[in-house]
Amino acid sequence: MKKTVIKRLFMLSLLISLIFINIANVSATTRDTVFVKNLQIELRPSYGFIICHHQEMKYFKTHVPLFEISLQQATLGSKYWQSKLNYPAIGVTFIYSGLGERLELGRVFSIYPYMSFNFLKSQKNQLNLRLGVGASYLTQTFDVKTNHKNTFIGSHINATLSVTFEYNRFITKRLSVSAFIGLTHFSNGGRKSPNNGMNIAHAGITTKYFINEPKLRYPSQPKDNKQFKNWKKENLSFYIAFTYAIKDLDEFMGYDKIWSVYNVQIHCMKRLTRMSKLGAGFDIVYDLTDKEILKLNDTEFSDIEILKPGVNLAYELMLNSTSFMFNFGAHLAGKEMCEGRVYQKMGIKQNLGKHFFATMALTVHFGWSDYVSFGLGYKIN
Repeated sequence: MKKTVIKRLFMLSLLISLIFINIANVSATTRDTVFVKNLQIELRPSYGFIICHHQEMKYFKTHVPLFEISLQQATLGSKYWQSKLNYPAIGVTFIYSGLGERLELGRVFSIYPYMSFNFLKSQKNQLNLRLGVGASYLTQTFDVKTNHKNTFIGSHINATLSVTFEYNRFITKRLSVSAFIGLTHFSNGGRKSPNNGMNIAHAGITTKYFINEPKLRYPSQPKDNKQFKNWKKENLSFYIAFTYAIKDLDEFMGYDKIWSVYNVQIHCMKRLTRMSKLGAGFDIVYDLTDKEILKLNDTEFSDIEILKPGVNLAYELMLNSTSFMFNFGAHLAGKEMCEGRVYQKMGIKQNLGKHFFATMALTVHFGWSDYVSFGLGYKIN
């Protein structure tokens, strides 16, 4: 059973990694030849602690070593977005940690792709912000009978989110040394309770090494956004998508019950630059956990009253065929509003040709994670 779970985790992480590789348009026939010329390997040990953000978690106040190995490519500027974003690096990291050797917490194995953004123009010094999203497997989870103290994690399969700030200095053309601080988060996005999530703050010193002699960057391409200032139809896009999610309720913690969340989304987006769009959207959410909460509160309702229509502002950052979507919205109606009317979404949209796309998004309410959804959509223009 565990082997099957690990295989599924590997396939999911591989799929996410392929999305990021597609961003870079990696190919042996391109002039980048990144996997020959610009591939770096990094060994990244760090030491930190688990952030106990709930009272019951203080039982696990412990220090945690983490071990990472990364492969990353330094982009060269062959694509417009690469030079526009000051030549970010794209990579994949594998993480292992014994989580302080606490039996209740077990061990964690994680793999995630990431992008590292450099804020300095210097060739020798870099100040990087590294953002990563992927998947993880934790060997121990909450069990109402045998592991009731572990309220961090309710399921073996979880999402991984990583944020790292680092200062990197090149010692030679191929070798660099970095000092970094970071935050790594493990959570199942509300799929199974409890889902307090595990946050690990950590820091360390690491080295990166170019496997081959690095290739020089292409010069930055000039900005040309005049054609996007008008409201012609070629600068307008329309999206419609259907997404699905599953989630659990704390009220039924430990009973292995899950409920479905259905969402239909419509967006109208205006092109601002070669890399960005701004627009507005309308969506309808049908969350079956709302029925259970209303039943627990002895509140009468109809299926129509469960529907949550909402409006939102949307921003899209486009990197080739992959986009990052950010939404800020509010529900206009709905009988059950314990999470609040205001919501935010952060997601990835991957084009599957000219008109179809796949999407994955995390829905939150001012930092409180609600659910992770997956879906398909259709776009016009």
